[in-house]
Amino acid sequence: MVLAIALGISNITFRNYLVGSQIKSLAQQGQTLSRVMQGYFSGTLYGPEAAYLIHVVQGTLNDRVYVLDNTGQILLETGNNRLPQAPWSQNVLAHVLINGQEFQGILEGGNRRPEATAGIPVIVHGQVVGGVFLEAPLSNSNKTAASLTGLLLVGELASIVMAGILAYGFSKRLTSPLIALRQTVSQMGRGNDEEEMHAKIEGPQEVRDLAQEFNRMSDRIHLQMMQLRKEAEVRDTLLAHVAHDLRTPLTSIRGFLEAIRDHMVEGPGLDRAVEVAWEETLRLKRLVDRLLAATRIQSGIGNKSPVHVSTWIETTLERVTPLAQETHHPLIWRRRDDAVILAVEDYLVEALINVIDNAAKWGPADTPIIIDTVRDEEEQTIHVSVKDQGPGIPEEMLDHVFERFVTGDKARRGSSGLGLSIVYEVMQQHGGRVRAINDPEGGAVIIMTLPVLPERG
Repeated sequence: MVLAIALGISNITFRNYLVGSQIKSLAQQGQTLSRVMQGYFSGTLYGPEAAYLIHVVQGTLNDRVYVLDNTGQILLETGNNRLPQAPWSQNVLAHVLINGQEFQGILEGGNRRPEATAGIPVIVHGQVVGGVFLEAPLSNSNKTAASLTGLLLVGELASIVMAGILAYGFSKRLTSPLIALRQTVSQMGRGNDEEEMHAKIEGPQEVRDLAQEFNRMSDRIHLQMMQLRKEAEVRDTLLAHVAHDLRTPLTSIRGFLEAIRDHMVEGPGLDRAVEVAWEETLRLKRLVDRLLAATRIQSGIGNKSPVHVSTWIETTLERVTPLAQETHHPLIWRRRDDAVILAVEDYLVEALINVIDNAAKWGPADTPIIIDTVRDEEEQTIHVSVKDQGPGIPEEMLDHVFERFVTGDKARRGSSGLGLSIVYEVMQQHGGRVRAINDPEGGAVIIMTLPVLPERG
């Protein structure tokens, strides 16, 4: 059905094009003959000479040429005598001989068949003195259109056969790598999870692209599996550390409470037992608070707003002053530069508290903890550093101090290995970074770098 419609449309298209070309050709011949006939109407050419020139210009006897005066009388006719004269209507004659305009179209000839017709006025000294009419049968155009349609039919049939052969060959070529790819896909999830499933890059370009996309998907799935396994290991490690860190203070609290209940301690010993139990309770509370803070910060809950760095540090110092007094560490803040940053202030306070707490653990008593703020105008950042007077960080630990559960001394009490990891998480959420270095003059320095908001003009 589609082929028949296409052939019908093609036949009509070819015919219209050929007929149009034939009529246009007649009009061009008529224009040339009109210029020749100007001499005939002006008296410089005789009838036989004019007829001869018409034959020369016409170049074929398949057309028929008529020369009419402005009254519609035929003065000359030449060409194919077997082609009957087309009956021109009064409208056509008036269009050419009176209005002086060209006519191009199809008229019904004397043999009742449509003929291509062109009428060209002959103008001498601005006056229409006559016209040249040309007629030609449409049979040649119709035959040519039919021949082209036949050729098109043969071409389409040949194309269908060739397309079938090519489709069969292409399907055979395409099926083989697709079968291999399907087998590879079917193996996913059946083998060792440690092994990556990769398809062979072969076959047509489309199949090669599909295999490459499958391999990339396989790599992503493998990476996600590894990440899930790593997260599971981290979760197990977290539970083990939490259980261990909770067990120690709970054991101490339970032991002292049992001693008090059984009246095993009295007087100064009783006061000391209560004090130690209280300290262990505070230690337990700090551990739980730190775990909750790590969970809250990692979830990213919080709305950011413009925060002055000076306000952030002042708020933090108010909260850590009791701890600093307890551990006998003076807090020195060098008020150098200030800036406005986009942040969740509670998260920043938690991060800075952890850094100061870490400095208090490693710095000897009665040694200061120095806080400094330096703005980098070129990078549009501000550096907040905390320096202690401790032994520094071993070189092999500098790249790992911000990982979870990493502590410099496993025997040191009160260190869960979560503090600096919380700092790292907060900096990541705020588009900043944190690093640890050793001061050449002694002690470790934790430097937090955050982007600043541009100042309003």
